[in-house]
This record gives sequence, structure tokens and C-alpha cells, in this order.
Amino acid sequence: MTLQQLRYVMAVAETGSMNKAAEYLYISQPTLTNTIRSLEEDAGITIFRRTNKGVQLTTEGSDFLFYAKKVCDQYDQLRWRYSGKGHKKKVLSVSSQHYAFVCEAFSAIINSYDTSMYNFSILETTTQQVIDDVTNGKSEIGVLFLSEFNRKGIENTLLENRLTFRKIVRCHIYVYVGDSHPLADKEMIDFDEIIRYPLLTYDQGENSPLFMAEEVLGEQDYPYVIKVSDRASMLQIMDKVNGFTFCSGAVRGAVGKEKFRVLPLKKSAKLPYDSMEIGYIFRDELSSLGKQFVEELYKAAPMDEEDEDPSFSSAGFIA
Repeated sequence: MTLQQLRYVMAVAETGSMNKAAEYLYISQPTLTNTIRSLEEDAGITIFRRTNKGVQLTTEGSDFLFYAKKVCDQYDQLRWRYSGKGHKKKVLSVSSQHYAFVCEAFSAIINSYDTSMYNFSILETTTQQVIDDVTNGKSEIGVLFLSEFNRKGIENTLLENRLTFRKIVRCHIYVYVGDSHPLADKEMIDFDEIIRYPLLTYDQGENSPLFMAEEVLGEQDYPYVIKVSDRASMLQIMDKVNGFTFCSGAVRGAVGKEKFRVLPLKKSAKLPYDSMEIGYIFRDELSSLGKQFVEELYKAAPMDEEDEDPSFSSAGFIA
């Protein structure tokens, strides 16, 4: 079993076709087919089921693909960390849910170092992928949130993967809308008002448990939900359809933030909770770069609710 064979399996699974995968890999279709069959014989399983419409992963194949991706990711990470002629570059790799303040902190680190001497990587991704990246060593640090709803599920998952969570900030829940939204001029948003409009949420993939949702209050039932995969799509669609999303209020440094409003969500007995806790996760002792990044996270994060003015104003978040 070789890395090349594993990459072949990944290409076939992604394209769903031997022909398309062969074109992508710049090899002949018979060569790819024979390689996959040889791998299946060595592994003693059937990875792909051949159909008239292409190929499909079997149950055994899905399990095999999961571990194949881990092996390839680890190998790529090893090459990346130790690239160069005997010269080890220092590395900072981060995986995060979609937070503008994380990008701000990451940019501060990059601006402080010579990029020819350091490798920097940041990935905004799903909650499960954030955890997987830190578990597998692809990222040194992950950033995600806890709420009263998801805390038990997330903490159990972190415990299973021997990861540690450290709080960055505990903050109130805010509503993020375009500046032309019908409710944009309100000083505070009522939950019953905002759910009349489409909620935009980040897609967490098929069969993802509810506690892995990236948006706070994601476990509630909403009449209109639009799933997206990236920040740019969310902002563009949100502006066009008068949609909204829930957030921490930390939008300093966000691109295009001048076109949007961050408004406090009104406290209500109907809501199970009214705050969220954002933190970072890690597996091993942090490197010097990792520690500096955490310092920048604390600087860029929203004000802790324990330190906020009792009037509960959002002014400090949109300056």
C-alpha cells in the first residue's frame, strides 16, 4: 500500500468516475483501474462499487477513505514543515470556525514575520474539521464556540481526541444583517421578529450532529434556512434576500463590514441561553508562534460580557 494508491482512491471518490479521475491524475484509465483493483486485493476489501453511472464507495470504502485522507494529510504536513534544503521553517497553522477576529489576529502575526522564513496557514472550515485538523496535527490551534446546548457534545469529542479547550471570551449573542434589512435600524432585535427572515448557516456536511452547528442557537427550529459553505457567499446572499445570521459581534477587520449591521439579540424567556463562549483548542504545548497567536486572539476578540457596560451596547463591536 503506497501514498500514490491512497491518492488515487481519493481522486476516484471525489470525481465518482475512473475516467475523470484518470484525466485529473494524468494517467491512463486502465492503469488507474488496475491500481485500484490491486489495492483492493491487498486490503482484502471492495472500495468501489462499479455501476453504469460510474463508481460509488462501499461502506468499507468510505471507512478506508477516511483513514487514507488522514495519512495523506499527515504526509503533506510533514513535507510542509520540513521543506527546504536542511532548513526547517517555523510553522503556524490554524483551523477555525468563521470569525473575522481570528483573521485579524492571524494577519497581525504574519505582518510581524518574514514569510520567507515561516510557513503560515489558516483554514475556515466546519466544526468537525476544526477538531480533526488539531487532532491530526494539521493545525496547531483551532477556534470554536461553546453554548449551553453544544457544550457537552463538543467537550466529549475533545476529550476523546485528547484536546484541551481554553476560553478566549464569553459574549452576548448578536444578529448580523445587511444595512438595508427591514430591521437594520432597530437598536435591539427580538427573536420572534428576526426568524421571519431567512437564516443563513454554514453547512456542516451530511450526517453532522446538531451540536456541531457553527451558529449559536443553531439547534432551534427556523422556518427559512439557507446553507452556505463560505463567508463571501453568506454575506452576498444575506444582503440580497434580507437574511440574517447569529454572531458574536466581533466584526472588527471584517471585509465589507460597513455594509452590514451588528445588533444585540434581545434577552427573552423563550431563548434557552443568551451568550456564547469562544475559545481555542490545542493538542500539545503551544509553540512560540502559537502562543503569540493566542495573545493576538485575546486582543482582537470582542469584549468579555463580564466587562461590558450594563447597557449592553454593540457600539464597541462595529467601530
